[in-house]
Amino acid sequence: MDDFTTRERSGAAVVALLLVQVCIGYEWLVSGLTKIVHGDFPAGLAAELRDISKAAPAWYRSLLDSSVIPHAVALGYAIEVAELAVGIVLLVAVLRLPARVGRYLPAVTAGALVVGIVLAVNFALANGSSFGLGLARDSFDEGIDLDTMLVGVQLALLVFALADVRRVTRQFPISNSRSTSLSDMRSWASSRQPTINGVGKP
Repeated sequence: MDDFTTRERSGAAVVALLLVQVCIGYEWLVSGLTKIVHGDFPAGLAAELRDISKAAPAWYRSLLDSSVIPHAVALGYAIEVAELAVGIVLLVAVLRLPARVGRYLPAVTAGALVVGIVLAVNFALANGSSFGLGLARDSFDEGIDLDTMLVGVQLALLVFALADVRRVTRQFPISNSRSTSLSDMRSWASSRQPTINGVGKP
């Protein structure tokens, strides 16, 4: 495989990951907007948690009853803001931005993904998810629920974002003054690929 083909595939992989990030960001954005527009999420969260947590693990159900449900209204507003913020960050992070702003995006993106993972894990636990470790309860159910899928996909994106944070921290050369998250990551990916002779670049 020649150097051009290797770099082309690296660029395609970066684009694919960013497309996945757009999908995840859009999911969080729409979820947060839906809760805000309908306006009934904070007030109805306590009742919803009591209902869906019947299948949750005993330790988590106890946590909900003692610490979460009594403060469900405040938590509901926090969830709305968190979902909206995560969605906006993940979508903005793939845009073309000036270098002085773009250099902060990897760390902000990683933070947003951590928040998204925490949200998805808690949603999955509240719904009694097995995190894909067992068979579905019914033949008509999906094998892996959406919240579990979100956890896995966001973990993959987090690894990618942390690699980009490391690149920025180590001050890899930036291709131009209007470098974007996409172009920076392409440059980083290319710099990590072996040359035609099989010798890695420093």
